[in-house]
Amino acid sequence: MIRLFAITLVLLTSSSYAVDYQALSAVKRLTADKRYDEAIQNLEAIAAKTEEVGENFHYLDLAMDITVKSLKNADRSLALAAQVKDAAHREFAKLRVLTDFQRYDEALASVREEAIETWPVRCRGQAHGFLAEIYHKKKDEAAELRQWQKAAEAPGAEVSVRGRAHREAAVLHLKHGDTTKAEEHFRKALAVTPANYAWRIESLAGLSRLLIDNKRPREAVKAFEGTDFSKIDHITSKGTLLEAYARALLAAGKKIKAIETFDQLLQLNLPTPWKDRINQELDEMAEEF
Repeated sequence: MIRLFAITLVLLTSSSYAVDYQALSAVKRLTADKRYDEAIQNLEAIAAKTEEVGENFHYLDLAMDITVKSLKNADRSLALAAQVKDAAHREFAKLRVLTDFQRYDEALASVREEAIETWPVRCRGQAHGFLAEIYHKKKDEAAELRQWQKAAEAPGAEVSVRGRAHREAAVLHLKHGDTTKAEEHFRKALAVTPANYAWRIESLAGLSRLLIDNKRPREAVKAFEGTDFSKIDHITSKGTLLEAYARALLAAGKKIKAIETFDQLLQLNLPTPWKDRINQELDEMAEEF
């Protein structure tokens, strides 16, 4: 099941329409108690009574979350999508549901790509992201890259959409040997936000490897300037970034600092094979000294 780009309550509260927080609290309780049918019925009821198209979509989108993730019922999800009052939001909802249920041919047939550009701005980037995921599954890299690029540049696209899209575009360019484009997209991903999203950490590590491979190790080290490793809570992400930084330092001839960074990496609760690999490299470096 694919749903990489969720429309969250943050989007709702940033808009001008009212939010029925009491009703949403009731739905949250029902969902926590696994009273899914009641939760969905409540959301359908409050969606039906509002005339604000964004609010109507939001309530039904929450209901679709339940049918997709908890009930795993495609027919019911599509029925909810069909209740969305606004045509553009309705088309987006259908695309989202068909993608979630891996009905890729139907998803592609359900939408004209040019129509996406007329959809609400917060839907466009996500829609291109859905299409990119579908083309990835179909192993059509040219179409996938085109969709990631559109997702990255879509007006109003959320931080997570733009950053992930730039990162995926960079990986595809790198795979096909276009290091200039790959570097451009890695750097654009890093510029989206300083927050430690997984895609940003992967982008920084990827940019560092690219610069090292292109004999630009000092630039690889410089790419880590301003990175506060202490603020990265996820162990694997922190380990990935520390290792990338250590390798950049090593490539730049800063061996002592590299070894210190490797040691810092080993203090983490990493899988044994990872630690064994680093320890072996450190032993080999010690012999060289």
